[in-house]
Amino acid sequence: METNVLKLFLAVSFGLNVTFFYNFVMFPYCSEKSPQASLSKSQDRGIKLQAPSPMKINKEQRKDQCLLRKRNLIRGAYSEALQVREFVRKYFRKDLNLATKSALQEDYSKNYLPFSDIVRKLKFLVDDIHRESRNDLAILGDQVQERIRKLQNPSDCKTAKKLICKFPHCGFGCQLHYIGRCLLVALGTNRLMLVKYKSVHYKGFEKVFFPLTDACSTEELPKHAVEWNGELLTNYHNIPVISLSYHKRYPHTRFKAFAIPHNLEEKIKVLHDDPNSWWIGQIMRYVFRPKPWVTDKVQQIKRKLNLTRPYVSFHVRRTDKLHSEARYFNIEEYMQHVVNWYERDEEHARSYTRKVYVASDDLANVIPDARSKYPDYEFLYHAAHEDKPLKSMTQFVQDREEEAELISLVCDLMILSQSDYFVGTYSSNIGRLVTQLMHSSGDATFRSRSIDYRMFYYAGLPLTYRAIENFSGEKEDLFFSAGEMIVLNAMKECPLYKGIGRNEAGSHGSFPMHKVEKIFTTAQYLALNDTF
Repeated sequence: METNVLKLFLAVSFGLNVTFFYNFVMFPYCSEKSPQASLSKSQDRGIKLQAPSPMKINKEQRKDQCLLRKRNLIRGAYSEALQVREFVRKYFRKDLNLATKSALQEDYSKNYLPFSDIVRKLKFLVDDIHRESRNDLAILGDQVQERIRKLQNPSDCKTAKKLICKFPHCGFGCQLHYIGRCLLVALGTNRLMLVKYKSVHYKGFEKVFFPLTDACSTEELPKHAVEWNGELLTNYHNIPVISLSYHKRYPHTRFKAFAIPHNLEEKIKVLHDDPNSWWIGQIMRYVFRPKPWVTDKVQQIKRKLNLTRPYVSFHVRRTDKLHSEARYFNIEEYMQHVVNWYERDEEHARSYTRKVYVASDDLANVIPDARSKYPDYEFLYHAAHEDKPLKSMTQFVQDREEEAELISLVCDLMILSQSDYFVGTYSSNIGRLVTQLMHSSGDATFRSRSIDYRMFYYAGLPLTYRAIENFSGEKEDLFFSAGEMIVLNAMKECPLYKGIGRNEAGSHGSFPMHKVEKIFTTAQYLALNDTF
């Protein structure tokens, strides 16, 4: 039984290698006379979707479509290869007897191409895509930042239409994500966003971060504001001041996380593996702007730790988070991904020290545990009070609002987001924020990994997929037909190769991720209309 299952997945990997060769060695180059390139896996697999007529596509558009097709094939192949690899590794970790494991490994080495080589080749291609796109992504990101800066610094603060936001009383990551929500609505309605910093309960917030507006005062906010309620708020364009509440989800607004600007959709899809994450990354990039002295402090910490690239990082969230919002993960669950990253190229890995930067609210337990179990790795960390012994470095809620703790957290966030690979939990706002910051300066789709949830955003749009094949599995699985829309439940723990969600009929269950493709939602952000 075990041998048959593994053979099936190794056959898939072999087929993946053949497909890769066919599409990138034998695939003809796009020409002016070539038919329009399909842009999705569903079109490749026979699902008829409406597409623009070839007569209406100019030379530049055809070039972009061909580029997008080739890049999507590489991205998709690499993503599916990672899914197969994770399945195989998980399978080998099962409690199989020694003889069975030995037979499986011998069968693998004799009859199939080394799977690690396939993954490595695909990774080189993905890295090439990222290098090719890096400059264009930087230019596009800078244009978005400049437009936000312009919106936040109007020529006349008195007459500018405004959106009022107050910091909620929650954790640091929670607060920054709320300001991100506000900024999305501000961009959508073309309004100056004003945030009352006096409601921040973290000491030193204004000392650490640049203000969200340089031109307008936030000391005296307008007393009268109409609460925003999306399209239900009639004639909102003419209302001078609106406000946004943290506790409401606002289902009737288009301006939410994972709704990318309609006039940027095609550009981002060509340049980035995950347009949703790139767009949220740009929002958080503006919100999270530490002052130069903080950046200097980060460099000092790195020099003191001798923390040079390449290095991997992980964030362990425990203490109060374990009461109701997340479960306990042992150090092995983080480190299996760290080990996998360093072993992607064993010969190259021997040339440098395997450095791992660790951030946690429970350093007193995490660091000794990691060092005792993985002696071949160098675990580095920074703490707000370095004079304290390591055994006392478990941080509790009452400590976090102090200025020194805030500075330490911001430094951690910057060091984590600058790493070559990050492992964390997306049940934590900090874990999600690190990945978003990584996306703001490039493509981090394959450079970060959550060991619990998939990426989500509180009160954001659901992650929607389209089925590209019929699927009917076991009793507990989600059945669907090709072309059907699937809503993914991001707040469920599952491996890369599996998703949990609901279909159009409202049924719930698990399904294989390689049988669906992501659908992107767009919105017309008024503040960006004259920019791109």
